[in-house]
Amino acid sequence: MTAYKVGRGFAMWMFGPPAAGKTTVSSAVSKYLEGCDVPVVLFDGDITRKIVGEGIGHSQEDRVLLTRRYAALTSYLVQSKVIVILAAINHTNAQRQFAREAHPADQFGLVWVRTPVDICKQRDPKGLYAKAEKMLAGGEAANVVGVDIDFEEPDVFDLAVDTGSVTPDQAGPMVAEFLLGKGVLVDAKAARGAS
Repeated sequence: MTAYKVGRGFAMWMFGPPAAGKTTVSSAVSKYLEGCDVPVVLFDGDITRKIVGEGIGHSQEDRVLLTRRYAALTSYLVQSKVIVILAAINHTNAQRQFAREAHPADQFGLVWVRTPVDICKQRDPKGLYAKAEKMLAGGEAANVVGVDIDFEEPDVFDLAVDTGSVTPDQAGPMVAEFLLGKGVLVDAKAARGAS
């Protein structure tokens, strides 16, 4: 694999509905970049929520607050010349726009892990959708994206990983090419030759 240098820190927010494959894709991308000598910090929403979202529920208002906390965290870390990957649902265009505005313009990108909600429901590895449907049938609010909260397809995004045609292992080189095109990554050998 090619070794890269990081020209500037960059935050990539990988978003999509529950069970879209965000964790799988972001883990594969992180592993690929680390294999290219790129310093990466990976935040998985399920784990990171427990750290920065203690006491925050799943209502719309709570989700906005959580987005603000995620943005504060990732915008701080990009100052350290690392690639920061956050894998989280971020189901509204307003949340994603807030995140973009919270970062310097050349240090943020949205990666849509594109999987139709009906496919996500078929996968349902944690039983989240099935549990939510039961709650709804019993007259309770489930507060689950893809069930009683809509997932808004993005108006704006920087890269899409279509899980129907792109494997997680193929996503790593895709993201590296995207970062090279943005000037975030530089070929280490070429950089040495230029100096």
